[in-house]
Amino acid sequence: MPAGAVAAARAVLDGAERRMDLLVDDSDGVVLGALRIPPLGGTAGLPDADGEAGRPWLRTCRSLVRTLVPARPSGSVSTPEAGPARLRVEVDGATLVDLGQPVESVSVVPDTSGTARVEVRPASVGAEASPLLARARTVTVSGAHFRYRADAAVSGPVGTRTWVVRESAWSLTVPAR
Repeated sequence: MPAGAVAAARAVLDGAERRMDLLVDDSDGVVLGALRIPPLGGTAGLPDADGEAGRPWLRTCRSLVRTLVPARPSGSVSTPEAGPARLRVEVDGATLVDLGQPVESVSVVPDTSGTARVEVRPASVGAEASPLLARARTVTVSGAHFRYRADAAVSGPVGTRTWVVRESAWSLTVPAR
């Protein structure tokens, strides 16, 4: 995204519209970039495993979200003991992981094909377990009360939340190449 006023004006006037998918949850929350469910007691600011190298516009969108979302009062939330969470993750109605398998983290990122990339990292003892990967239009997570980070906003605790991909639901005007 252009930082200067002249370059930004050129991008708007001469740029191309880029349509993108987003996630909408069952409480009408919107996720533009990425959804993360950290381990219990973990920080909601998980590192971006996907990286933002190919998505520089995401930093601008997150800044906008931080501006629009009211800040949480500090000290009002108790932090549970650190460790893996027991969550059930369903993708398009099929169970990807059930409550019997503790998970370290869950990541859901919308792409541009009308689906979201879902990555579940199972907890493992000793060697690192391979992540479970899926693509889905609907993702439901349920289990013990969990917190999640949608873009820059931390939400929860909730017992169940469902996210649905909205294909080409928003757009950015980006500099023409």
